[in-house]
Amino acid sequence: MPIPFRRELQSFLAEYAEEHRGVRLGYMFGLPAIYAGRRLVSCLIEEGIIIRLPLELAREEIRSRRGVPYNQHSRRTGNWVLYTPKSAGAARALVPIVERATRYQAERQTEEITGVRRRSRS
Repeated sequence: MPIPFRRELQSFLAEYAEEHRGVRLGYMFGLPAIYAGRRLVSCLIEEGIIIRLPLELAREEIRSRRGVPYNQHSRRTGNWVLYTPKSAGAARALVPIVERATRYQAERQTEEITGVRRRSRS
């Protein structure tokens, strides 16, 4: 059985991928997603969008109540944060957060490929 997601948020992901170099649309378990290279950045799921953030930023977003921890099968998934924008238009307010997540995942992929770790991961 397919996992449900809010179809109106697909336009946000498509727009983001079109406007940002190095980002592509894809799928994760049949759900619309965006990737930086081969690394998953964000995915639509159920009532919103989950974004994989650097750990400190994830904690800050949860502390400020802009997002909530994403729980999968009753267990927390670390630096994944769930946002529930009211519409695709409202989702545009997430662009700075998705940009930080995209940069973070691109840096992580570069580190994996080169074996050279960056000093700062923000």
